[in-house]
Amino acid sequence: MTGSKCAKMVRQEIENHGGDVKEFVSEIKVEWAHCDYAGIVFYPNFYIWFDQGTERLFRANGLSYAQLADEFGIDGMPLLETGTTYKNASKLGADLTITSWIDAWEGKTFLIKHRVMHADGREALEGFERRIFVIKDTELERGIRAIPAPDEIRARFAD
Repeated sequence: MTGSKCAKMVRQEIENHGGDVKEFVSEIKVEWAHCDYAGIVFYPNFYIWFDQGTERLFRANGLSYAQLADEFGIDGMPLLETGTTYKNASKLGADLTITSWIDAWEGKTFLIKHRVMHADGREALEGFERRIFVIKDTELERGIRAIPAPDEIRARFAD
């Protein structure tokens, strides 16, 4: 599948959801560019796919980066912590399914989990991202500060 065809399919899938999406599922076909010399997915690619899964999950709930800025004044969702537990290697040609969801809202942080499965049902790995929402704050040297997730954002992911 070409990159533009894949991007078009993702856009259509996001547009079809219309909000209140609890988890987002992405499909990946492991290509040569994803792999190391041994033909196994080079681990930074999983972090790219996690980041894409997070963005797609938020967009599917009507919360693109532009919408977060326009509607809530949020300037980003930086990472505080990430981690992965690898279970079964992902090799060249593998079909993977990545499921992403918000596992917890904790004060000013939120925890996003990602599960990667092989087409045959074996779990490839589990990963997580701990993130915060930030807004501009010119009073601080770093220029941004963390804020708790607005209730309206949390509500879009609630059961």
